Amino acid sequence: MKKILEEILWNIYYQTEKHNIGRRGDIRFFLLNEILKDIHNFSAAQLRTTVVDLKKNKLIEEKKNYEGSVLISLTEKGMLRAINYRFRRLANKKEKWDGKWRVVFFNVPEKFRKGRDALRYRLKMAGFHMLKESVFIFPYECEKEMRDFIKLFKMEKYVCFGVLDCVDGGQRIAEWLKLK
Repeated sequence: MKKILEEILWNIYYQTEKHNIGRRGDIRFFLLNEILKDIHNFSAAQLRTTVVDLKKNKLIEEKKNYEGSVLISLTEKGMLRAINYRFRRLANKKEKWDGKWRVVFFNVPEKFRKGRDALRYRLKMAGFHMLKESVFIFPYECEKEMRDFIKLFKMEKYVCFGVLDCVDGGQRIAEWLKLK
């Protein structure tokens, strides 16, 4: 059941870049059928049950438009859950390394400690390597996940993301991570 929940949440989340059907504030609503049509490994009954569970757990909001079709959007809680799934997937990436390092560095004030701790936790969960207390590197593409997480926690002023060709000690780290 967790796998189907993850698939649906990610498909809803992913749609925010594609088919914007309508807006309410900055929350986007999407046609439920459009989201579910891309999920092939599960039965219609499993999909319906999971959508009900998502609503019950307040991960999605549902509304009917004037035509009678069902529109859904992720709640903030649902966005966080989708991003968490994505971070877990980063830890299992097994693609060929492009030789570049993705770097996240931050200086988050003490009053935003909760967000800072959440960021550090997710970076470690995704497999980032800590260079310094507030500097982490990762060998694979992850910009979208980082930008979305930073935006969700409203930490844009305190967190920087970059792509580097060279990092001191990078060769040793690459060997340790078995990238070459």
